[in-house]
Amino acid sequence: MSPLRRIGIIIHSTISDELHHKSVYMLSGMAALFVLLLRGCFDNDVIVNGARLDGPTIGWHASLIAFHLIAGAGVIIGILLAMRVLKRDRENGTAAAILSKPVRRVEYLTAKTAGVWLLAYGLTFLLHLTVYFIMLFKTGGTIPLFMPASLLVSLNVLFMVVAVMLLSQLLPDIAAALLGGGIWLIGYISDTVYLASQNAMVKNVLEQMQHGDKPVALWRVLWPKMTALQYYAVSLIKDSAWYAAGPLQPVINVAGYLLLAFFVLWWHFSREEIR
Repeated sequence: MSPLRRIGIIIHSTISDELHHKSVYMLSGMAALFVLLLRGCFDNDVIVNGARLDGPTIGWHASLIAFHLIAGAGVIIGILLAMRVLKRDRENGTAAAILSKPVRRVEYLTAKTAGVWLLAYGLTFLLHLTVYFIMLFKTGGTIPLFMPASLLVSLNVLFMVVAVMLLSQLLPDIAAALLGGGIWLIGYISDTVYLASQNAMVKNVLEQMQHGDKPVALWRVLWPKMTALQYYAVSLIKDSAWYAAGPLQPVINVAGYLLLAFFVLWWHFSREEIR
C-alpha cells in the first residue's frame, strides 16, 4: 500500500471519528444559524448620514463582516477539534493499532492533522461560500476574490490545529486549547491595534502624544500574525493597502510557524512510546 493510500485511510478515519461528537454539530448549527440571520442585511436600503446605501453596498460590507467572523469561528473549531485528537487515539488504542502496521509516525501525524484541518476549514469554506451566494442571489452583486481570500485564511486554521496538537502533547487538553486561543487572541489585539494606528488621524494623534514615532516592540514583530494574515486576505477583497508590524509578509510568518510547530510535534511524537 502506498503512503498516500495509508494517509488517505487515516484521514477518512479521523473525520469519521470527529463526526461522532455532538460538539461538531452544535458548532456547525450555531454557525449556520448566524449565516441565515445575516440574510436580513441584504434586503433593504439604509440611509447613513443622509446618503442612501443600496442593497449591493450594504451586502458588500455585511459580507466582509461575515468573512471575519467565520474565519475566526474556523480557528476556534480547529482548536476544539485538535485538543484531544491525539490523546483520544492513545487512550482507546487506535494509535497503537495504526502504528503497529507499516505506517510511519510522520504519516500518522500528517493524516491526523489533515483530517482535523479538512473538517474545521471545510465548515469555514462552506459558510464563506454560503455568504458569497447570499450576496449573489439577494443583490445580484459579486465579490470576485472572496473565496480565494477564504482559501488564504485556511492557513490560520491549519497552524492552530498543529499548534494545539503540539500543546496537547505537553499540557492537559483544556490548557492546550486555552493557550492556543491565547496565542490567537494576543495576536488579534496586537495586529488590530497596529492596523488602527496606521489610520492617518490616529497616527497623527499618537505622534503628538509620543513626540515622534515609537518603534514596534520586537515581540509584536515576531508573534504569529494570524490576524494580520486575515486582514491581508480582506485587503485582497477590497483591493486596498494592508499593514503588518515588521517586514515579513503575514503569509510567510504563519507558514514559518506552521512548519516549525509541525517539526516540533513530529520530533516529540517520534520519541514517545505508544502502547
